[in-house]
Parts: sequence; structure tokens; C-alpha cells
Amino acid sequence: MQTFSNGMEDDPGVCRAHTFTQVLFLLLNLLLSELSHPEAKPLDFVCVSEVRKVMNKVKDLQEDLSQCSTAAFLPVPVRIPCIRVNIRTWQSKPIPERSAEILQSLRMLAQDIHQARNQSQDQCAVRLLERLEHNINNYIHTLTRLKTQSGLDGLNAPDSSVQRVTNLQLVLQIFDRLISRKLEWLVIEMAKECETETDS
Repeated sequence: MQTFSNGMEDDPGVCRAHTFTQVLFLLLNLLLSELSHPEAKPLDFVCVSEVRKVMNKVKDLQEDLSQCSTAAFLPVPVRIPCIRVNIRTWQSKPIPERSAEILQSLRMLAQDIHQARNQSQDQCAVRLLERLEHNINNYIHTLTRLKTQSGLDGLNAPDSSVQRVTNLQLVLQIFDRLISRKLEWLVIEMAKECETETDS
């Protein structure tokens, strides 16, 4: 069968321009993905559930972990917070206390992941841990701004029981439960004020 060319496919100039456009597009995507702490706006984080879903990168990290077996076991133990909680007991605590407790857990986790990343010798593991630390820090920055704008600062969280683990898969599971349970329950309650905020 005879095929016909539109006259552009074999033009080296067109090919170079197309390649340049592709490279530029890839570089732009890389730059946007590596921006430091692109945390959500506090009002959007509370009032728009889709913003919170997009912010949660655990599934992506779990998929990448399956392709990076060298990251499965951490070079140093990481403290993980206790995420077993009775929802009624949790909701009976004042919002500032719950917020401070979540922040304490996130900061502890970020600190230990940072230490594990610094001590890892494997580049695949380093990149994965860097992304995890970045995701945790996004939550820390967003929740800190939320506390500041809501006037919730000034309370110290009680010490919570912790475990030390070296299994990164378990760390990801605990991190996911922390933000999809404790944090989500807190935000749902705070979201009751969203209609008031948007109307004002």
C-alpha cells in the first residue's frame, strides 16, 4: 500500500522544533513538581475535599516503593504516632488540642524521615524519602497556616505514644491513616464554618 507524506514529517526543522517543545514541556513539569512546599490555601484545604485528595501522595509513593525495593527498609528507625483512636473520644477534644496533636505527629515523622534520607546510601531510596518528606511538610505548612489564621496557636500537644519501625511500607500506611482519619475528621468539623467564610 502506498503512503503519502504531508511534507512536514521529513522536515528536520520541524522535528527539532517538536523535540524542543517536548523537552521544554518535560522541564516545566519537573520544575512545577519540585517547587518547595506548594501547600494548599487554608480555606481551600478545609472547604474543598478535592484539594485534600490531590495533596495526599501516599498511593503514588506506595506504587513507587514497589519499584524501589532498596527503600523498603530504612537505615534508621522512624518514630510513628499511635493512630488508633476512638472517634467519640477524639471529637470530644477541643479543636486546638487535636490540631496541635496532629502537628506534633507530622513534625516528628518529618524529622525522622529527613534523618533516614540523610543516612541512606541508595539514590532510589533517597529520592523516595525526599518526596515523602516533602509531602509531610506540605501538611505541616498548611496546618500551621490554618492554626495561625484561625487563632488556634499557643497550645502544646500532650505526649503521644510512639513506635519505632524501619519498614517504609508501614510508615506510609500510618502516615495515610493519620491524614485520612485524624486530620480528615478534624477538617470535616472545621468545614462547618465554610459557608460562613465564603459568604463573608
